[in-house]
Amino acid sequence: MKSRTEVSAKLAPLAGDDGLFAMLALDQRESLRGMLAGEQDAGAITDADLVEFKDLAKGILTPHATAVLLDRYFGLNGEPNHGIASGCALMLAADILHQVPGQPVQRTEFDLGVTPAMIRETGAVALKLLVMWRADQSPADRRPIVEPFLALCAEADVAAVVEAIVVPPEGGFGAGARDEAILAAAEELAPGADLYKAQVPGYAPGDTSGVRSAAERLTAAIDTPWVVLSNGVAAEDFAAAVDGACRGGASGFLAGRAIWADTTTEADRRAALEGRSAPRLDRLRRVVDEASAARALEGTR
Repeated sequence: MKSRTEVSAKLAPLAGDDGLFAMLALDQRESLRGMLAGEQDAGAITDADLVEFKDLAKGILTPHATAVLLDRYFGLNGEPNHGIASGCALMLAADILHQVPGQPVQRTEFDLGVTPAMIRETGAVALKLLVMWRADQSPADRRPIVEPFLALCAEADVAAVVEAIVVPPEGGFGAGARDEAILAAAEELAPGADLYKAQVPGYAPGDTSGVRSAAERLTAAIDTPWVVLSNGVAAEDFAAAVDGACRGGASGFLAGRAIWADTTTEADRRAALEGRSAPRLDRLRRVVDEASAARALEGTR
């Protein structure tokens, strides 16, 4: 019989019966436009194309996830439960992403259009805010984004999920600097959140050997449960990265690209999502279960 990881009442709808998180991210906007474009100009991809892909992915993948993250621009529709499978909770993005189509996000802001009334209408049980974290900025620079987000979550009585992406300085991160930035961002932004979403610490392309120890440092540094995202991790490395992170104290994942990005340019996206992405999601869910069980067992020795 599986052991259960205890979660708060606000987080329980996002988790599986075991208290762990296997969550699907489908809130990408202009970055998805670039992925769908492939080698053609991103301007050729219409808003309707984004909606179509998200609707297809929701229908195929949400039966395999504990929760799904959607944006209000292209992710919600008039279908019952927005096309999300029963048993999969809705998390709504509450951020505005500033980016050139097909390029990384440059900055974010709190989306004032997300209100308590909208949250009730959508049925969302959690909100997510992305923060671009820069070491050369002070926490005071980020408070105007984070504080109103946390206040809205409290007013609407939904879980607050804060995500940080650390932005490299000009010239890139030096040895170990990325991990230190990920840790510093977590120490600053996790307090006040119900769940924290972090880049995989200790990861280098093709090498996940440092993930567990870096995850243990992050777990020790914050009191908030946390999950990993797949940004910056090669798809073929992500399962091993999730394993290391969960053995180090993470409670699962909230990921998109590593699960479905390689289906976006397929002629038959449905077949690719069914044949590749759904099995990946199932495998990742097993990885979370097994790694978390192994960590719990080690804790009893």
